[in-house]
Amino acid sequence: MAKYKFDGTYLKEGSTVLANVKGNEIREGRGTTVIGNIKGDEIRQKHGTTIMFNIKGDEIRQGNSTSKIATMKDVDKEIDGPGKVVKAALWLLCCR
Repeated sequence: MAKYKFDGTYLKEGSTVLANVKGNEIREGRGTTVIGNIKGDEIRQKHGTTIMFNIKGDEIRQGNSTSKIATMKDVDKEIDGPGKVVKAALWLLCCR
């Protein structure tokens, strides 16, 4: 059983909300502080354009590079719920 649960809006560890997703933004807890944003297969820093991670197939890569840091299997072991890039972003920003 996975440690975290994502219901499409909230990422929870038990009853504690770690992050929420609204549109393409990932926000801290139940609040409005943006900790990352998603554009296509890229996970970017806060509101900015700096690429922190990218998803290519089932591989999660650092920045714009081809250096694999994890796979979607790693994410699926930790987080139950829908999504691919959103779930990977939540894992990278909140769980890892």
